[in-house]
Order: sequence, then structure tokens, then C-alpha cells
Amino acid sequence: MQPAHLFWAFSTFELGGAQRRFLTLAEALGPAYRHSVFAMDGCLDAAKAAPHLPLTLIEGHAQKGALVSRANLAMMRRMLADHQPDLLLTANWGSIEWIIANTGTLAIPQIHFEDGFGPDERPDAQNPKRLWARRVLFQKPGLHCVAPSHVLAATYRTVWKLSAHRLHLIPNGVDCTRFAAHPRSGPPVIGTVAALRPEKRIDRLIDAFQRAAIPDARLLIVGDGPERAALEALAVPGVEFMGALGDVAPCLARMTHFAMSSDTEQMPISLVEAMASGLPVAATDVGDTKSMVTAENQRFITAPGDTDALADALTALTSDPALSARLGEENAHKARREYALDTMVTRYDALFRARMGRGGLSLQAAE
Repeated sequence: MQPAHLFWAFSTFELGGAQRRFLTLAEALGPAYRHSVFAMDGCLDAAKAAPHLPLTLIEGHAQKGALVSRANLAMMRRMLADHQPDLLLTANWGSIEWIIANTGTLAIPQIHFEDGFGPDERPDAQNPKRLWARRVLFQKPGLHCVAPSHVLAATYRTVWKLSAHRLHLIPNGVDCTRFAAHPRSGPPVIGTVAALRPEKRIDRLIDAFQRAAIPDARLLIVGDGPERAALEALAVPGVEFMGALGDVAPCLARMTHFAMSSDTEQMPISLVEAMASGLPVAATDVGDTKSMVTAENQRFITAPGDTDALADALTALTSDPALSARLGEENAHKARREYALDTMVTRYDALFRARMGRGGLSLQAAE
């Protein structure tokens, strides 16, 4: 049987959570599938993180501007006709026009992903035009949607009015065997892994690190993005910028504690990787973050706008090595139990096959 052809349309293919999940899926799904990738902004940089994957990268970009562009719709229809995929997969608001373009007698089965909100979309007060558009477009017959978090799944149901039978909650998973949970010693090394965008509020984390004033501590920031220059200009002692890395496991192994300071998240892959690495966590209470860590670790999950509380959480954790070790071990067990890669891949494989009507296709079929 020929491999199933998946066409992925991203708002951007700059390396971030959704892109990292895709690269993990593409590798785990193996030769049962082949993948074409288009980015609305023309950025295909995430492919550099997995140069061994045989991805078809489609050059070009969409026009910016109005909610619906006739030129964009025409381009999208040409792409679908030229590539003839078995399944169309679209990601986040920036790809919403694909739902409109993919109509008519030749419409392709489609799955839409929402992974969270950028700085221009507060989850508690969404742009009225975008809210209306999602409510209308998500009613398209045959369109199915995926949410990685319980919080976002609730938004699909209660805000965007998506029928429950077309909504799929699939938590993110990682290959936990790649991340070693081992005893940590020495001065505290607090770390985070994030795209350096405004909503990640790395400035807040740097501020909390300064306020905590932990002796001999370091703060590792793994990631890149438009905020990097401004963050580096803060010139805070002890802060080290690592840049974007295809493999974050070695950096996680250096850390003694993991921190997140975002205004908005859903089900962050970086948090699962940190848990699998045996790290205790101090983070802001956004998305599913609080429910992801173990019960004892939850008291170190703080209100998003409270920098002092985040600083206090860092101080409390780093001053108690025994507590940190216990929380890290418990987080590692939970990651392996609930967020294993195999579980996520099996669920996506089943969803893809169901949407394509390929009941006979399986990962084993291509081996």
C-alpha cells in the first residue's frame, strides 16, 4: 500500500511547540506516511531541527491582510490540486483560510489544530472577528479538530461551539527514554525552553530570577525568537542564552530546576520533557500546566502576573534539595505514565486513518 500523503499548513514553521510535535510525529509514524509542509509566512526553519526527515517543503507564502484573500484561496486550491494529499492538516488561526479554500466536490478530509494563543489573542477575551469566524468555520461538515489540553478543549466546546463528536483531545507526548532523570548536585541551574516571543514572558522569568537572588545560581534560556535581542540587552548576571536547539535533552540534563513564565500555554511539550528529565517545576498557572505536574509540585505553580510569587517558588525549591529531588522523581514517573510518545502516536495514527477512511493502514503495515 502506498504511504498516506499528509499536507500540513502551518501559520509558521518556525520551531515551536506545534512544530516540534509535528517533527516527532513524522519520525514516529515512519514510512506509513509522507509529509508535505507549507508555512503561511514562508518560514520553514523548523525543518533544520530534523534534517534526516524526508519532508517535502513547499516554498512560498500567503498574503497578509484581510480575513479572507481571494489570492490566498486561489493559491491554496492550486496547491491542493497539484499535491493531491489524502489529508489536510491546518494549524492555528494563521491557517484558517484553508478551511474556506478546501471546499467543493474535490474537498479533502481535514483536521484543524489549535495549540494556543499569541499576544494578539487573549484566551479570556478573544478578538470578536476571530471568535465569530471560528464559530462559523468550525461548523463545516466533516471538519474535525484537535486540542492538546483540557482548557483548550473546553474553549472549542463552549466558546467556538464545536460538536463533541468532531473534537479530539490528544495530550502531547514525548519520547521519555531520551530524557534522563538522575540526581542533581551543585549550584542551582534554573532553565526554560521556549520560543522567545512576547507571550512567553521571558522578561518576567529573568525578573523573578533577579528577585530570588539565589546564591551562585544560573538561568539557562533555550530558544530563539524576536524577543532575544531585547532580553539579552537586560544584561542580567547569571543568565545564559543557549539559542534554539534541535535536541534539548543535554541542556535539560544540566538543569536542576525548570521554570515557565508564560501568559498563555496549553499543554507545553517543554514541560513534559522537563518532567521526563526529573526536574521540579516552578511555573505560571496557564492552560493545563498545574494539572500536568504532580500534586505536591502544584504549590509552586503561581498566578501568571505575580512575579514575586514566581521568585518565591524558585527560592523555596532551590533552597530544599531533598524536596526538589522528590518532586523531580515524581514528575518523571508521571511523564512516563501519562505522556508517553507511543500513546500520542497511536492516537494520531488512528485519527488520521479514520479521517482518510483507510482502516487497513497502520504503522505496522509499512514495516
